[in-house]
Amino acid sequence: MTTVVHVTVVPGDDAPEVILLVALAGELDYTNAERFRHDLHEAVGSEPRDLVIDLTELTFCDSTGIQVLLGVRRLVQARGRRIALANPHQRLKRLFHLTGLAEAFGVQPSVALAVEAMTSQTPLET
Repeated sequence: MTTVVHVTVVPGDDAPEVILLVALAGELDYTNAERFRHDLHEAVGSEPRDLVIDLTELTFCDSTGIQVLLGVRRLVQARGRRIALANPHQRLKRLFHLTGLAEAFGVQPSVALAVEAMTSQTPLET
């Protein structure tokens, strides 16, 4: 199965600010990580926005996929924005907690809570 990236823009509390919501489905591994990296960077674009990645339908992720997520995290944070991962499957959630990445990514149990966490925080300077 290949990774499919669906992009939906969710308006934030502040009119000019938006949160980019990216939903992943399928398996993310070394066979499709480069394509995923390209698709995700294209979705993020050049406009600085907070990013929520919905992992609800992501059934598998290997270390190559984690590296892509870390690269996107660096990109988003370099722009002064935040990133959150929402609703990872139990195995991935455990991996994030064991490696300390849960806090780094702001892992949330649902997309709604991830969006709420982003919109309730003080905006970052860009």
